[in-house]
Amino acid sequence: MNAPFPHDRLVSLAGSRQPRNILLLAQSFQAPYRVMRCAAAAGAKVFLLCNDEARSLAFSRFCAGYQDFAFDPEPSPDAAATQIEAFCRAHKIDMILPADAIAVRLLARTRHLLTTPVFPIPDLATFDQLVTKDRFMEFCRANGIRHPEGHILANREALIAAIKNGCIRLPSILKPINRWGSVGVVKIDESNALEIAAKIDYAPILVQDYIEGVDRSISIFARQGAVTKQVTYCYPNNEFTFQREPELARIVGEISADLKLDGVYNFDARIEEDGTVWLLECNPHFFFTMDAAMVAGANFARIETANCASSRYARIEAGPDGPIITVADGQLRQPEALLKHVLRGNLPNAMDRRMLAHWLRDPLYFGLAVAGYKRRWNSSLLERLLLGSKRAA
Repeated sequence: MNAPFPHDRLVSLAGSRQPRNILLLAQSFQAPYRVMRCAAAAGAKVFLLCNDEARSLAFSRFCAGYQDFAFDPEPSPDAAATQIEAFCRAHKIDMILPADAIAVRLLARTRHLLTTPVFPIPDLATFDQLVTKDRFMEFCRANGIRHPEGHILANREALIAAIKNGCIRLPSILKPINRWGSVGVVKIDESNALEIAAKIDYAPILVQDYIEGVDRSISIFARQGAVTKQVTYCYPNNEFTFQREPELARIVGEISADLKLDGVYNFDARIEEDGTVWLLECNPHFFFTMDAAMVAGANFARIETANCASSRYARIEAGPDGPIITVADGQLRQPEALLKHVLRGNLPNAMDRRMLAHWLRDPLYFGLAVAGYKRRWNSSLLERLLLGSKRAA
């Protein structure tokens, strides 16, 4: 199972009030930005090892420095570990955080070669079992966990043929097996199936039965299977609602205990009107919405026990293995959703204001995000002009 994390080192990093140095491994930029902000909010000075796609993270005022790093599809563990360790020695790094799935997998392959502590992550076999949607579906089947029935099609052409031949029950959900954050996920029905199928740009394609109900997500932090932090929420149109879902929490807690999970895991679920829970997927890494969870009271980049928690929005609840940090019921809006909320004549609540203040504390990155940087335009010239002083030796 997972390599043990020294308990005294864990408590030291969790309880220290002094800033510490953290190395963030990032292969993308959207979710890793949230990880960086959460790490900085926990009192860390954050450095980056990143590829070209993630380099724009260094625009953030919360990035202390960066160095380019190649995320090869099948990297040499020895070569990767050597580069990571050299950076850690040069910048006195206390802990390494993997900011996305690619980085988690890399560290799962190399951490036995590293002397610098790694944030808790699953072992390689557990990660691979959970991260791809088809293997997670097989895991649920094998363990009697409700999961929509589905099958894999090789490519877009096979999907179109299956629709024409009536081999797919409609409505259905189409998904890539190895992306996250709902990227590529789309619903098809009788009216749009062929039109949408013709636009699918990934392969293979997972086709799943559509379950009528409401979406819920639950994120947990676990140590050797014991859940010590969790938050349950939904977020249509970037309006977050935090609320309890006891049955979903029970199912995820049993998975964590059975697999002796270490680290952060995000599960997406569908809940029917009668309360029946269907798991949809698992993301065994930091998650895209963790900045909202942090503002609401649970910072998943912080290793802590319940007696270390301090937030007016967090609460401590009894769990099967001890206290669990959870988030109080409530709502929170990202800036775009907050603007629409205010324009409808509504006032922001306390967590709305905290979320807006969180973004405004990083004005350059916030401005670039609003302007559509990395979405509508890109500029290597801008990176050269603004990031030269942040390139770490």
